Amino acid sequence: MKLQVLVTTMHQSDFSKFTQMNLQTDAVIANQTDRNEYTETEINGCLVQLISTNTKGVGINRNICLMYADHEICLLADDDMVYVDDLEEIVVSEFDKNPEADIIIFNVHTADDTLRKQKAYTSTRKCGRFERMPWGGVRIAFRLSSVKKANIWFSTLFGGGAMFASGEDSIWLKEARRKGLCFYVSKEFIGTVSFDTSTWYSGRDEKLFFGRGAYISQMNPKSFLFWKYYYAFRFSKNAKIDFAHRLKWIDFGRNAYKEMMTYEEFIKRKEIELHETV
Repeated sequence: MKLQVLVTTMHQSDFSKFTQMNLQTDAVIANQTDRNEYTETEINGCLVQLISTNTKGVGINRNICLMYADHEICLLADDDMVYVDDLEEIVVSEFDKNPEADIIIFNVHTADDTLRKQKAYTSTRKCGRFERMPWGGVRIAFRLSSVKKANIWFSTLFGGGAMFASGEDSIWLKEARRKGLCFYVSKEFIGTVSFDTSTWYSGRDEKLFFGRGAYISQMNPKSFLFWKYYYAFRFSKNAKIDFAHRLKWIDFGRNAYKEMMTYEEFIKRKEIELHETV
């Protein structure tokens, strides 16, 4: 088996991102920019495909990667990852050792542990049916045949550049679990991710809790009240707004999800309502 890394990025004009990420495997790079174009090249024996589109939203970009993917083992990637030299050997070996695994979650280091620290696993093991899934996309490797057979795609409503700012990876994972795919976590580290810049994360502010409200409405609508208080408590540390306002903005997110309104559209409506009451 060979590994293919599926990279989502923006505004690239060449293949330099491949080298910056220390990639040494075949790769599909989905590039959101101002043009529609397909180019490919060979770098140190690796086939690198660059698909540029004028689309917007990480869910669309990840789906483009999935459409072009053709290797048995694939790894999701963002352009702020820097990988270890023996990435392909590590990932393929874990799938070889665990033939029932459809999806394996790998460990990643963070450039700054004070920013969104990642949970690390000390052993490779099968995940329980009801185990939490606190995993971002850059940790996810999978058997392409399993994902295609289950017909699993990324939501285009959630994630950077989409209507609601985050959550596309969690929604994808939940759908994979619902369709019976087998999850493993791995003790292996595959690289380092940087959270220094983000297209959607500006801290635990109104926009984040607004997004949580929309996310809960998609993921757990029947238990919305429980998850509303859960996230309001869980994201207390370094929150920019108090507890009451966290609850309020989660409710706003639910309301906006029902009407398919962005954060900006919702704010504009609230400003108009406020003006009309003055």
